[in-house]
Amino acid sequence: MKDRFSLILGLIIIIIFIVLLFIFESPFFKDHQTHTYEEALEIQVQSDAPAVTQEDNKFVYADKKEIDKYMDVEKSKTDFQFIDISEKVDISEKQVKDILKDKGVLKGKEKAFMNAQEKYDVNIIYLLSHAFIETGNGNSELASGVKMSNGKKFYNFYGIGAFDQDAVETGSSYARKKGWTSPEKAILGGAEFVKKDYISNGQNTLYKMRWNPYNPGQHLYATDVSWATSIGKIMESYYDDHNLKKSKVYKDYYK
Repeated sequence: MKDRFSLILGLIIIIIFIVLLFIFESPFFKDHQTHTYEEALEIQVQSDAPAVTQEDNKFVYADKKEIDKYMDVEKSKTDFQFIDISEKVDISEKQVKDILKDKGVLKGKEKAFMNAQEKYDVNIIYLLSHAFIETGNGNSELASGVKMSNGKKFYNFYGIGAFDQDAVETGSSYARKKGWTSPEKAILGGAEFVKKDYISNGQNTLYKMRWNPYNPGQHLYATDVSWATSIGKIMESYYDDHNLKKSKVYKDYYK
């Protein structure tokens, strides 16, 4: 009887150990500070991943001072780059329609954005704000659809696969590969990409997507140093305009 009890107790301990190991190895539980801010900043500055900023309406390489200006959590001009974008927003289709009323090719696509939030658990205000930044409020060439020789148009609203030196060609090439032949497909495809490649990797805030504080200089969504701040400011304006409930703000990234 005693041996049986010991065996059962041993099995319970092993099961608990396996469960704890699974939990703490999950990307969502790897939010531990691995660097001081100064260490992380230096890694970002020295990284092969480019960091750029706008100067005279064109992108140039950002120096340490410019990187620090946007990377420093305490200097942030909006808390919305620190909210969990995997949390859904309680917003009506009518409100989304109102947000999209003057957004070029995105106008009238409220159902697609609502479906994207529902299907992939990605904050709809983030999806809207990111799309507005990437497409010039729905008016860019890539957003309007790049027409191929066979007459088909391909859409890309999130700059996925688009590189600064030739964003239209590289972005439309990625859209062709994914079969985004309509705005609706591009909206859903963009949400799926963010969910699988970033949120599921533990990068569930704009700040983490841009700076990846637990692995600086690696797996960054954008090159523009102001990317997270710019999208966060747009999000903040819509939250205020529509009196939306804000998710928890998380800023504890560095030692």
